[in-house]
Amino acid sequence: MKIRYWLLAMSFIFLSCGRGADDVAANYGIIPMPNELAPMQGMYVLQGEKTVAVPSGEAAMKVFHYLENALKNTSVTLKGISETGKADICLSIDNSLPDEAYTLEVSSDRINISSNETAAGFFYGVQSLLQLMPAAIYDGDRKCEEKIRIPAVSITDAPRFPHRGAMMDVGRNFLPKEEVLKFLDLMAFYKLNKFHFHLTDDQGWRIEIKKYPKLTEIGSYRKHTQIGHSDYYFPRRYDGKEKRGYYTQEEIEEIVKYASDRFITVIPEIEMPGHASAALASYPELSCGLGKTYVVRDYFDVFDEVYCPKEHTFEFLEDVLTEVMELFPSHYIHIGGDECPKKAWKKCTHCQHLMKREGLPNEEALQSWFIHRIEQFVNSKGRDIIGWDEILEGGLAPNATVMSWRGEKGGIEAARQRHKVIMTPGKKCYLDYYQESPEFAPLAIGGFLPLDTVYNYNPLPAELTPEEQAYIIGVQANIWGEYIQTPEYFEYMAFPRLLAMSEVQWTQPEHKDFESFACRLDKEFERLDYCGVNACRNFYEVNQTGAWNKSRQTYEVTLNTFCPDADIYYAVNDSTVNTSSSLYKNPIPLNEDATVYSAVYRNGKLLGQVTRKSFAVNKATGCDYTCNPEAGWEHLNKGFGLTDGRRGYARDMRRWISFYQDSVQIVVELKKPQKVKEVAFSSLWRPVNEIWPARAMSVSVSMDGQTFIPVGTKQLTYDFTLTEGTRFPASLSFAETEAAFVRLELLSGGLCPKGYFHEGLQSELAIDEIEIY
Repeated sequence: MKIRYWLLAMSFIFLSCGRGADDVAANYGIIPMPNELAPMQGMYVLQGEKTVAVPSGEAAMKVFHYLENALKNTSVTLKGISETGKADICLSIDNSLPDEAYTLEVSSDRINISSNETAAGFFYGVQSLLQLMPAAIYDGDRKCEEKIRIPAVSITDAPRFPHRGAMMDVGRNFLPKEEVLKFLDLMAFYKLNKFHFHLTDDQGWRIEIKKYPKLTEIGSYRKHTQIGHSDYYFPRRYDGKEKRGYYTQEEIEEIVKYASDRFITVIPEIEMPGHASAALASYPELSCGLGKTYVVRDYFDVFDEVYCPKEHTFEFLEDVLTEVMELFPSHYIHIGGDECPKKAWKKCTHCQHLMKREGLPNEEALQSWFIHRIEQFVNSKGRDIIGWDEILEGGLAPNATVMSWRGEKGGIEAARQRHKVIMTPGKKCYLDYYQESPEFAPLAIGGFLPLDTVYNYNPLPAELTPEEQAYIIGVQANIWGEYIQTPEYFEYMAFPRLLAMSEVQWTQPEHKDFESFACRLDKEFERLDYCGVNACRNFYEVNQTGAWNKSRQTYEVTLNTFCPDADIYYAVNDSTVNTSSSLYKNPIPLNEDATVYSAVYRNGKLLGQVTRKSFAVNKATGCDYTCNPEAGWEHLNKGFGLTDGRRGYARDMRRWISFYQDSVQIVVELKKPQKVKEVAFSSLWRPVNEIWPARAMSVSVSMDGQTFIPVGTKQLTYDFTLTEGTRFPASLSFAETEAAFVRLELLSGGLCPKGYFHEGLQSELAIDEIEIY
């Protein structure tokens, strides 16, 4: 942090989270962290009526009215005067500042914010100013204290990226206009400036198009929605509730203006050529399947239903985009382009003739041709397109910007082709992933993306040259809506991780520090509470991890929390945790199966919930093993996932080790020769994912790893009347015997049975954890 110590004695101002200059700046509480902040002596007292010098122009006046409204719950009133007048608060034009940059000077007698004439810098300066005030100014139940004390400071600041985005997916589950407006307010707090509005998908069409009324009459409604996920992690399960909703054009205009007043651009997304089920249900003639009936999908998957590249399809899409562009002044129009199956095109006579006529070698080239044609139309209206990284397939449209979601590979390729890129890789930017232990968290789509992983993301890949990195214009957080059925759940998934993302987007990496961010976030939760935001509180809970310590030859559980200046108390196999419990100082050794309960306390007060984790500690824990054949999927704790002391559970696929063959051998090398009498493991049942549990197990033992002696075999049976993905434990006991190696042989579930998903196909075997007693 570029801190200038104008006063060496400033450390007395702040007593917590203090480690040095960075922490003095951190205690000003601004998120995202300014790129240059100098503490000053004294404070400004805001009370009564204050004059504000406002430059002429609509943009600066918007900022004045925003600040005025932000103080509505206080006793302060603001009076706007000419920019040449003497004022308590001055908005000063400084055209030497780049777009969106600002300076903020707070002294004991005045406040000055400078920006160039675009006035965006004024707005971001106001956001920093508001964060210097007590969070109680947002308390709508009572007036804030008469005097608002603002610490003196000098800030010079500018964003790292021009595109600082967040996406709301209302195509899957509609969210009311009021939640959209609330989210725009929250984006503004943290200096985000691009709102990606995902308006259409297989499960719903959410924007009124005057020329095609069936899009909302038919396409915005479905009878019920799936709770489980057909493609990712769960069998289909429905809640029995109707799902409907769309935004009228008048509501869209209101949303766009509301965003504009907060210096946020709304970028609409109209999906094509895939994710089109809702549109085809409304106008089936746009498909390749003549005479076929389509429905608005009530579960989530990648469907074969895509637009057919016929002339009347392009006429339809151009009409839709024309109305969209009349509603949204954004320079960019997002046209999707992701997850487009080619099955329908391969069978379509028209598509095959079109490919031959245009000299297109394959269906990927046809998709590129489709995107090129749409791009030409959008360009003719003075706009440019954004597409997901699949639009690279078959050749990238000339002026397209790529949104890289399948990792960074697509973004790297596009940047090397001199195309603009917005980085949004799923493992770093998808806020619909779990953020706390999936074992106990509300149901989500899968994956795991905790707060610190979001914060530590750097969107500029090291393998790009500085010239190529310049094509990466920003980074975006995506909140996909498959599981998000309420505003409360949307906010739980988005916050506080969106605050971490805001610092990725705004603050230069050399000025970032997670401990500093945690100190500021600790204070910012108060503002989120006043604003009625249902933020996830895992920040105030304990995260537990377990691992075998080879040097100490013991299993150890490590406890940590994001919360600063707090103590962790814990108990083993005792759910009662308080300040009389053990205070955590060092990793907790375990020598048998145990459940660890833990909680975060500050000054004797419990801050969050008591968390728990169970650990499987036995003779196999921490042992090396080999698999024949090699595991097809082992991306968490690779190489020791089967003996890491953590049993897999049905809600989180990451812990399971998968095989695609009918028989599997796993040899566990024990740490020393010893007596064994039982082997246990679990397998997973998820028929929608072709995952079926093992149908038989056998165990052999060896002293040299070469000659194995069979000790038992067992046929396995299960209750398949359950409706959720299920973890099925299995075990085999035998006469106690000496062993240095234990071999577990499994027969997979075989072919997927008749009447289930993927009938007749070879099933997948997913297992975890191997336990030996």
